[in-house]
Amino acid sequence: MRKIGLLGGTFDPVHFGHLHMAEECRNKLQLEEIWFIPAAKPPHKDWQPSPLEKRCDWLKKALGDTPGCRILDIEKERNGKSYTYHTLLELHKREPDCEFYFLTGADSLEKLNTWYRWEEILDLCYFVAASRPGYDGELPENLANESKKRKYGIICLQIDALDISSTGVREQVALCRDVRHLIPAGIIDEVNNSVEVKVEGYKEILKKRLSVKRYTHSVGVANTAAKLAGMFNGDIERAYIAGLLHDYAREVPKSELLELAVEHQLTSDAVDLLQPGLLHGPVGAWMLKEQGIMDDEKILNAIRWHTTGHPDMDQLARIVYIADYIEPNRDFPGVDLLRQITHRDLNLGVLAGLDHTIGFLVQKDGYLHPLSVATRNRLLEERNNKIRN
Repeated sequence: MRKIGLLGGTFDPVHFGHLHMAEECRNKLQLEEIWFIPAAKPPHKDWQPSPLEKRCDWLKKALGDTPGCRILDIEKERNGKSYTYHTLLELHKREPDCEFYFLTGADSLEKLNTWYRWEEILDLCYFVAASRPGYDGELPENLANESKKRKYGIICLQIDALDISSTGVREQVALCRDVRHLIPAGIIDEVNNSVEVKVEGYKEILKKRLSVKRYTHSVGVANTAAKLAGMFNGDIERAYIAGLLHDYAREVPKSELLELAVEHQLTSDAVDLLQPGLLHGPVGAWMLKEQGIMDDEKILNAIRWHTTGHPDMDQLARIVYIADYIEPNRDFPGVDLLRQITHRDLNLGVLAGLDHTIGFLVQKDGYLHPLSVATRNRLLEERNNKIRN
């Protein structure tokens, strides 16, 4: 029987950790070949990976002419989610003379019992849990007992692993950091310019900055903004990113917001000093640019003005402003009507949102921001000119 190592994953992007692990496992287990199997639709991921074709191309460039390595697009041919069980069944049909070793990190043992038909996987291959930083690969009792019952079972393999993950690579790309020590040179430019990689990197950054509730809201705004951009022939990509990052500074303490705004001249009116929570828009835009995360001025303006509005808001800024109001997690009296108005006419939706805010503040005897009033007046002017013409 030919001893074949199977290294599955999203490879979004492939990195030196993958390549080093493959080589270590091949040597220690004396495997004839390593077959890399990119997942088409990974069932355990809560994000949308880069297109399969792109990930396969990155793998091809990363492997080059490395002997004993192949790329299988077997999961591309199958509809639905990419379950390891189904892939192994198909491989046994195609390659009856092979003995398979499914290679993965030891951290996967923590969730192995959530894998589809995981017990039967152990009858189809050796499940190799290779050590990685933070995970020593010690087999839990329940897995050890199940492993003994199966034809192949689980192998805990100690290797000299690299502390690299695709999640970490995506975060470094989003932060515009140097990734030459993380991924092969041949794919650096493509990965750095990948929208999918950057978006997932932004999400990792936000998960560390925001509460679960605020992060969920940010994703809701991103999805709503992208939907509105599609409805009104806008820039869907920019809308999604601006919506995702709009609350970057939302959980910065008000005292710090005020300090940063004053120091960097980000205030526009005395109301900012009385209501420093409004400053998370301009401070967030400043922080994103200062930290090298975002330099697109259209996106930055949409983030900068989403708390107060601005008479010079372009379509993107208007989309983010109202998306913040009507994303699916919002639940307040009148929100359904706001959604209906916005879906019919973007500008009328923004105007209705401003009216709602201003009415609420007047009722609560709160301060009105001059930018909000000026934005409302500009939208009224545009509406009246449209009616007259």
